[in-house]
Amino acid sequence: MKTILQLFKKDYTLFFKDKVAMGLTFIVPIVLIYIFGKVFGSVGGGDEHLQLGFINKSSAPVAKKLERVLDTTKTFALVKNYKDETGNIVLYDTNMIKTHIKSGKFSSALIIPEDAYTDTSKSLKLIFFYDPKNQFETQLIDGMLQQTIMQQFPELFQQSMTRQAETDLGKEKGGMFNSEIARTVNKFYKIDTSVLLNKNLNSQSDTAMSTGGNNMFKNIVNIEKQQLVGKDIANPMATRSVGGWAMMFLLFTITGSATSLLDEKKSGVMIRILSAPVTSTHILWSKYLFNMSLGIIQLFVMFLFGYLIFNIDIFSNLFNLVLIILAASTACTAFGMLLASLVNTPRQANGWGTFLILMMSAVGGAWFPVSLMPASIQFFSKLTIVYWSVEGFLAVLWRGAGFMDIWQYLAVLFGISIVINLFSIYKFKRGNVF
Repeated sequence: MKTILQLFKKDYTLFFKDKVAMGLTFIVPIVLIYIFGKVFGSVGGGDEHLQLGFINKSSAPVAKKLERVLDTTKTFALVKNYKDETGNIVLYDTNMIKTHIKSGKFSSALIIPEDAYTDTSKSLKLIFFYDPKNQFETQLIDGMLQQTIMQQFPELFQQSMTRQAETDLGKEKGGMFNSEIARTVNKFYKIDTSVLLNKNLNSQSDTAMSTGGNNMFKNIVNIEKQQLVGKDIANPMATRSVGGWAMMFLLFTITGSATSLLDEKKSGVMIRILSAPVTSTHILWSKYLFNMSLGIIQLFVMFLFGYLIFNIDIFSNLFNLVLIILAASTACTAFGMLLASLVNTPRQANGWGTFLILMMSAVGGAWFPVSLMPASIQFFSKLTIVYWSVEGFLAVLWRGAGFMDIWQYLAVLFGISIVINLFSIYKFKRGNVF
């Protein structure tokens, strides 16, 4: 038993000396749990600040109240204006808000038309434009919008019932029906039902009253939904997710390939190569070109697989897809070379590579929409290769974006590559890889 305990102690001693193993065992799970908790713990809790384009063309009291409620809730951040080409702040009109949704500026917009609620309306009329590039975000916005309306406008439910009864039964019988309902509710439940008989929705009362179900909601609030982007996509779910998963696996592949420099040094291959008329610069360039070409091939194979199995349209905008693939592969290769320049052993490379790739995938949008994350995490999202690559793939595959719409993704990815490569070369020259 003593021998077993000594061996048991030995394993723990070695484990605590291995910082990489400790990090993968404790730090990585804790960080991922934190990120998932921040994202999904706040969903539906009123802390999302989801961007929602907004236009109010109605002067009805209920429209003004709806704007005020949405303006003050933490769930939404209303976008009512934009900067034009001259830098002036301009209020949105319907055409411009559609254009910005199609270009990916935000994913949805709510329009309150002039005739949203008149003296004869039986329901509140709204128009909802959306781009379901992130289906979960779109469903969340739609659900939270309905919930906000039903919670804040019980009087709308009451007035809609009143007007519906008068339409179906006639004004006289409908009035008698509503009066009888009001008396009965007041008698047995001691609730002020005066608003039930008020045909002009000027009251700002928030009197609570039970509602129920989607069918009833449709009778009270008539939301005309218009999908502006992605209507012709054969497989929306696969088209949305292919870029994120492709990037995560590409980073693992390129990182493993780039850090093969460390294996070659350990095995003595590097010494034999350097004994030939070969310089360290030759080796670095060969590794870089190999890894970049490998990344391009891997991404092409992944997207081709998506085309063959899931009918993802990769050919209608092939030129711009190729540009994003080239930029993403270049940036991933730069990341792999940076990692190889900073660590001393293959074990360290694998540990740090796994940690960084999982972090970038989690916060960069490979697993779930960045817009659902808290602002603090969104800031770090924009510092990752994954974010700019995924957004670029979505722009090309989902929106059919042209070169002028994706140049910023290309500029950022190539810019990241240049900066990282310069730093990696500096570290390689000062390090002990060669």
